[in-house]
Amino acid sequence: MDFGYTEEEEKFRERLAEFLDKNLTEEIARQNWEDLGVGPEAREFSLKLAANGFLGLSWPKEYGGQGLPPTYDFILLDELGKRWGAHVPLDIGYTMVGPTILRRGSEELKREFLPKIVDGEIEFCLGYTEPNAGSDLASMQMRAVEGDDCFIVNGQKTFNTECHYSEYHWLAVRTDPSPDIPKYKGISLFIVDMDSPGITVRPLWTMSGERTNEVYYDDVKVPKKRMIGEKNRGFYYMMEALGSERNQVFVPGRLMPILGDLVQYVKDTEYNGKPLSEDPLIRHRLAQAAIELEVAGLLADHSRWLESNELPMSYEPEITKVFTSELEQRLVDVGMQILGLYGQLTEDSKWAPLRGRISWYFLHSFMTTIGAGTSEVGRSVIAQRGLGLPRAY
Repeated sequence: MDFGYTEEEEKFRERLAEFLDKNLTEEIARQNWEDLGVGPEAREFSLKLAANGFLGLSWPKEYGGQGLPPTYDFILLDELGKRWGAHVPLDIGYTMVGPTILRRGSEELKREFLPKIVDGEIEFCLGYTEPNAGSDLASMQMRAVEGDDCFIVNGQKTFNTECHYSEYHWLAVRTDPSPDIPKYKGISLFIVDMDSPGITVRPLWTMSGERTNEVYYDDVKVPKKRMIGEKNRGFYYMMEALGSERNQVFVPGRLMPILGDLVQYVKDTEYNGKPLSEDPLIRHRLAQAAIELEVAGLLADHSRWLESNELPMSYEPEITKVFTSELEQRLVDVGMQILGLYGQLTEDSKWAPLRGRISWYFLHSFMTTIGAGTSEVGRSVIAQRGLGLPRAY
């Protein structure tokens, strides 16, 4: 099992790193996270990524991609993450929607949407969660009733990120409400134009200042040709898409800037006449974080290796996701303890150390163990698929 990179992959990394050093700024990375890619500089950056051939790396050439191994996508996400924790702008389309369309979409949908995603022209918002269906997505109740040439959709979604600027909604709805079948078997996936009549979007704000949304559908017509794959098979496609997200969004490299900032801070800061870097407790806590970050990288490499060799993955992305998301919480907690009360200051305070980023990361980190599946759900998957333990009731 070789986690190394080929000579061609290393050359690609060098070319990518040179491009990012010239074009990616901390402000763009901030817009990616806090404004979710909607900022003008982030949008421009996504177009530059596409124009320079850094999007659609592993997608087939006939749909605008480059036909490269999946490792190239991992290198892209890894190098982005090392620079202020940035990620691919318009990431839902690139990391979740595109791969699912490739696997399950009709030829018409592939040719309509994939080239636009690769060119950085469009973005999707994620329409899974409902007020009473979060971790248990199979409990969703939003309905789609089949007509002659379309489905009529009614209901509500909540915590739908990016809906206030995306062109399309990646929507999961119940198409078979029969109580005689398992609830996960009656769900279908659709692509919906966000400017369709009957859609209302209302903002929800997180404690870290990020916007998510409530979305209401009132007799919204969705053409049948916009269904992904087979009717009532949407839950299975959702699980595939979440696997892609866990592999491509929870990249350990994005935590390196946090650790790097903290290491530099303790080198530059004195307390009682001595550098903080000489404090044994601080040194040990940062060293432990470095150890865990290295472990997270190896877990991610294992998933990457499986994907690159077209080997089956079941619980491996869950291990990476659970470990990396919880490591982020532990790391920023260490940061808050090192900074003390100053760590609570936000970037608008002149006294805020590290530009107020630790405060923001601390608030943001609570989301990472919830989004893309909670840690509790992840551990259940690992227990069942990885350890062969029975399903818990």
